[in-house]
Amino acid sequence: MNDVPSAPQKRSGHVTSAARPMPAEPRSFPRKILRCPAIVVLPGASPMRARTLDISLGGLSLMLGEQLRPGQECTVGFEAPLNGKTVRVMGPAKVIYSILSGNDGFRVGLQFVKLDAANSKSVAELMMG
Repeated sequence: MNDVPSAPQKRSGHVTSAARPMPAEPRSFPRKILRCPAIVVLPGASPMRARTLDISLGGLSLMLGEQLRPGQECTVGFEAPLNGKTVRVMGPAKVIYSILSGNDGFRVGLQFVKLDAANSKSVAELMMG
């Protein structure tokens, strides 16, 4: 037997292939670039400095100096400029992924968990602004 995947074969007008591309990762919410300092606090630990990369109504991604475990709960906070004022967001989040990103540290995806009304409003304002 040959372990090399076969080339696509044509059968009844259809092309088949052993390897199919993965579908694009579905996103629950559109994302917006947001670059500002942030903090991440794990239960019982000191705050860690981070830098946001992008945000959505459901969460944000950021760069962090250390790897976090997916599923880990934390608190995330940041301040971002919006229309001449500063918008503050602070709330509970859950780590979705943590991936080494070259020499810059780890790209961490956080999902907001039950943001209160004021913080949800601030995130919505950032998404519209």
